[in-house]
This record gives sequence, C-alpha cells and structure tokens, in this order.
Amino acid sequence: MLLHQTTWQQYVQLRDAGDNRNTRMTFDRGSLELMSPTRLHERLRILIGKCIDVWVLERQIPLQSCGSTTFRREDLERGLEPDHCYYIQNEPVVRNRPEELDLTIDPPPDLVVEVDITSSSINRFSIYAAFGVSEIWRWHKGEMNVFSLDSGRYVKATASQALPGFPFDKLLEIIARRSTLDEMTLMREFRAWCQQSGAGRG
Repeated sequence: MLLHQTTWQQYVQLRDAGDNRNTRMTFDRGSLELMSPTRLHERLRILIGKCIDVWVLERQIPLQSCGSTTFRREDLERGLEPDHCYYIQNEPVVRNRPEELDLTIDPPPDLVVEVDITSSSINRFSIYAAFGVSEIWRWHKGEMNVFSLDSGRYVKATASQALPGFPFDKLLEIIARRSTLDEMTLMREFRAWCQQSGAGRG
C-alpha cells in the first residue's frame, strides 16, 4: 500500500502503533509505503543473516546485528526498516550507545541487506544514501549484488568492503538448496566450508 501526502507526525504515529509492529514502513518526504513480508522473503532473509553470522564467527569479526531496526530522521523526513543491518567497522562506536540510536549523532549501519521478492528496494536506496549507509547487499531473482556508496550514489561493486572476502557464491548455493535440507544442516555445511577454506584464520 502506498500513501501520498502523509505527514511526518502521521508516519511516526503509525510506526509506533503496536498493531503495526509486523508491518514494514518506508517514509520518504510525504510518501508512505506499507508492506507485509511473505514467507519466502523471511526464509531468504533469515538464511542470509545466518550465513553472515557464521562467517563473522569463523573470521572472529566484531559485529553488532540490528536486524530490522527502524531508522528515521525527522530532519530528512525519511524512515525505513532494512531486512537486515549490521555495524561492523563502526561497531566500537555504537557498542555502548543506548538501546535506541539517533542517526543525527550516531553513525548509520555499515551494511544493509535487502531481499526483493514482490517489491523493489531500489527506491529505498536514496534513503540509505541520505543516511550515509556505506554498503547494501541486494538479493533479487537468485542473485546477490553489492552496492557501495560513492559521492552520494550507489554503484555496483565486485566485492564487499564491509565484509571482505565474503563467499557470495557459497551463500547462493545455500539459498538454492533450502528446499532439500533443513536450516541447521545447511548452516553446518556452510560453517564446515568456511573452516576448510581457511576463513577462520582472519
């Protein structure tokens, strides 16, 4: 659902209402989009997140996961929830911050993950750019593309700067096999591959 001529106050009221807890909202200067994630969307989102968790564990990379936290800035009249987001390079900066972050003074996440099934996240990129998110991973139609922020715009990258060396090919293989094996078996296989490939030496 897409609503036009929505005020910031109306967006905040809808976003903070308990009945809307499971509704994703994207607000961009008067336009408000409301979405309910599908089962497929959530399965893919969770698998990607678990692979990231295994990778950073094996590489011993400090990380703070913020899931689908609502990020919003009244001064920009923009707000949204990513499918996944992570503090990696800026993890030490936000480690001891209060439970809720303020993007007017706190850094944005270093990495955002978006899973596109029935809708496109491309129209959300301008919001992430305004917030200063340095990297986005976008899964769409069986592919994972990496976008890096460059002079206020996102450009396709060949590798991740937020998580250097992350094995996207192996991730896509795990996703493709989701209908034949359970999640725990897939994660054990992914972890074993990480260990055998030397990922744990980082």
